Amino acid sequence: MTEKPQQKTAMPDHIENLDRTYADIDVVELTHQNPYREVNFIGTYIAALLACSANFSGFIMPVTALGLIEAELGASPNAVWISLGWVLLSGVSFVLLGRLSDIFGRRWFFTGSTLLSLVGAIIGATAQNINVLIAASVFLGMGSAGQISFNYSVGELVPIRHRFAANGIIYFFSLPFSGLGPYIARLLIVQSSAGWRGIYYLVCGLDAAAAILWLLFYHPPDFQHLHRDRTLSDELKELDLGGIILYVAGFFLFLLGLAWGGSVYPWTSAYVLAPLIIGFAVLVAFVLYESLMDLRRPLIPMHLFRQLDFVLMNVLSAVGGVVYYGANTLFPYMVGSLYTSDPIKGGLVASCIGAGVCAGQTIGSWIAVPGGHMKLKLIVISSGLCAFVAALSGATDSQAIGSALAVCAGLMVGLLEVIVSTIVTIVIADQSEIGAAAGVFGSIRSLAGVLATAIYLSVLMNKLKEFTASDVVPAVVQAGVPSASIPGFLAALAQGDIAALQSVPGVTTQAIEVGVATLREAYAKTFKIVWLGTLAFGLLAVAASCFTKDLDEKLSHDVVRRLGINKNIEDAEKLGDEKEVRSE
Repeated sequence: MTEKPQQKTAMPDHIENLDRTYADIDVVELTHQNPYREVNFIGTYIAALLACSANFSGFIMPVTALGLIEAELGASPNAVWISLGWVLLSGVSFVLLGRLSDIFGRRWFFTGSTLLSLVGAIIGATAQNINVLIAASVFLGMGSAGQISFNYSVGELVPIRHRFAANGIIYFFSLPFSGLGPYIARLLIVQSSAGWRGIYYLVCGLDAAAAILWLLFYHPPDFQHLHRDRTLSDELKELDLGGIILYVAGFFLFLLGLAWGGSVYPWTSAYVLAPLIIGFAVLVAFVLYESLMDLRRPLIPMHLFRQLDFVLMNVLSAVGGVVYYGANTLFPYMVGSLYTSDPIKGGLVASCIGAGVCAGQTIGSWIAVPGGHMKLKLIVISSGLCAFVAALSGATDSQAIGSALAVCAGLMVGLLEVIVSTIVTIVIADQSEIGAAAGVFGSIRSLAGVLATAIYLSVLMNKLKEFTASDVVPAVVQAGVPSASIPGFLAALAQGDIAALQSVPGVTTQAIEVGVATLREAYAKTFKIVWLGTLAFGLLAVAASCFTKDLDEKLSHDVVRRLGINKNIEDAEKLGDEKEVRSE
């Protein structure tokens, strides 16, 4: 009796583009097996959730409570590096992590990222001065890319159609750390015996648990099974070292110039212009190098930018990054200057942006797929982003309205963020480059965030200085403050230090009241201008969303990679060897 030949299942386009390993395995096993009951997947998913929470805790909490930390450790002109160090290292790491893990396997890159963060948390928890906290932020920043890149580390393990929901659940459980981080940080500082060190103790616990779970359960295809016809030596010889050097140097210098501009140094300073110009030139050289050199494994495959959908997702993400980082920088200033000086209440109100973002990320993950019409959803979300952020310009006199608008603005950012960060892993033609695509996506978003922070802070400080000179100074002079006392009066007024104001020669209670009132009006006028300025970026998002496409045909139930596949392949190879022996 002749045995009927087994019918081979048609291989989807994105599976055909994967490495040879996947072509050697029955595609049905790759595309139709439910991963959710597998213990390795459950452990990996919890690891990603805890790592993401640790990342938000290690950045948002100390940065938003920096003034209270300095009150104990002492003020330092270098304190700005607690934020800058994290942002710079995080921005540079995304592309490196994504591309290198595509080539060499993800297990140790993602486990190592969490271990780096754990080292940073331990350094932070034991710090005795600001400079040591800066070192902690450097380690936390280096580890951050791996901790928030679950859009592909987890996304490639679930059916493509389920990637939105898989990401959204992680965002939901990170709410206490991302959305309420400023409030929880202040509670730890004011009401716990550990004080600000409690922030880093929390990060230590989350990182340690995540690292153990990564080690125990995260077993994606390793190098041997990603490249069955090549050795590690082969890949190392062809590693794009030139691209790595140019990218790291150029991106770091350019980010550094942006981060320093207008806040640490004036925009015209050589400290700003030199890294900006040199960094930009090196990045241009990097693009030319990647485009013109015959590289087998370029750090950034330039053909990605020939895919319109990929480019549009990066534009939308950049706008989301601009608004997210800008709002998270500006709104706490607005709360402290216009709404309340109470540290705990101020932390709770300042959490409105983050809480809205987290809510949007969760909701967006569940509304993205049902009903289709992805293009229409993106247009509506982008329009809402414009409206709610710009509307904050009219909320300078009402904490309730400002808080509500901040939540709504954050909601729009979150909706946009979860949708585009997931789509970018779906629209690329070659799913074996998912790490590289997501890495580019993350780096561009970081760059946009630094750019937004620099621009908004620069506008805020310059306009406030302008309105202080035109409105506050004449008012306090008329109230009786001597001209010689104006500099000291303004310095104390900016700090909100009533005792220092009362000690300024020639200052009366009435003058203090006038100064406080007029400074508040100056802040209100400044914030009106800054919030309206976000329309320039928001309208860009609306325009980009109009050129996007619906994704219904791409939202399949295919699973690109499976955990434990190394053992499956080894077992299959052993079985094949046994069959050969029997046939002989």
